[in-house]
Amino acid sequence: MRSLFLKILLSSFLTVIFVGIAIVLPAAVVMPRIGRFGVAALLIPILAIGISGLICFWLTRHITAPLFELRNGAAAIAAGNLAARVPATLRTRRDEIGLLGRDFDRMAERLESLVDGHKRLLGDVSHELRSPLSRLLVALGLARRAPAEELPELLDRIALEGRRLDNLIGQLLTLSRIDSGSHAAAPSSVDLTALVHEVVADADFEARAHSRRVAVGAFEECTISGSEELLRSAIENIVRNGVRYTLEQTAVDVSIRCHGDRAVIRVRDWGPGVPEAMLPEMFLPFRRVHTAGETVNEGSGLGLAIAQRAVVASGGTIDARNGADGGLVVDIELPVIRNDPGDGRRRRESRPDNSRRTVE
Repeated sequence: MRSLFLKILLSSFLTVIFVGIAIVLPAAVVMPRIGRFGVAALLIPILAIGISGLICFWLTRHITAPLFELRNGAAAIAAGNLAARVPATLRTRRDEIGLLGRDFDRMAERLESLVDGHKRLLGDVSHELRSPLSRLLVALGLARRAPAEELPELLDRIALEGRRLDNLIGQLLTLSRIDSGSHAAAPSSVDLTALVHEVVADADFEARAHSRRVAVGAFEECTISGSEELLRSAIENIVRNGVRYTLEQTAVDVSIRCHGDRAVIRVRDWGPGVPEAMLPEMFLPFRRVHTAGETVNEGSGLGLAIAQRAVVASGGTIDARNGADGGLVVDIELPVIRNDPGDGRRRRESRPDNSRRTVE
């Protein structure tokens, strides 16, 4: 870094000296003939060289000093201090170095957020794995001492905890693959409308057993570019979450709209909604909303996190809000590669938003 300072200073100062020599040599020949003003005339170029040298020193310092600050910030991050940032004087500069400083801070903030998120996830995973493992060990201990007539119940409990562990580990692997980018092959053309209808048909079949329904309301033909596996996983998780919380004898409404170059999938349930304070945290891993009638062990708390990451990996966004007349509304926006305009679009008119759909 210091060699850069010296190189800039030396190159600029030598340039000024050469320019000064080019001025002084002709003056040294001509000015003595002018008389008593000759010596004073010779001092003017020398004074100009001195002033130019000071300006060169200031300019070199102005360029290289921020680089020292960036180096110190990078060294602090390398040493483990992820809260390190460049000074405010560097960020407020209106040149390329100021842009570099602001980019450095954004990079440091992203690194800090990722590392903190992984630490938090590691703690959550440890906690989530400990509960079913503890129950599994207790059931095994009881099974060793239990009479023969109690063994089937204990074995069923062991099988249940084993399935919960398998489901949790599977979802963690899915989350990890999405985050690492190794989740699927290259993006391909996906018929979003057909995919949503397939997911809704499967969810509706399962929901009927719980006196609930899932139905597609208004829809338009939309084709997007992405991974069908990821998109199916995202939509399934959102729809299943709606089925889980919507009230009995009501239906989860799903619609598909194309707005310009964006496709919007809206999933609307008629459940109790989510506390406003929890809405920003809904898509974080292991965040749960417990309601009356729901046991603590239902769900792993990873479904919405997987959905959010799958949508982002497909170039889209996801947002959730409470409906004005109850329930939760989740919007998934995805980039469209083909939109069939005109009267040829297939549409179904859904009931107004303020009318609750019921199971017949």
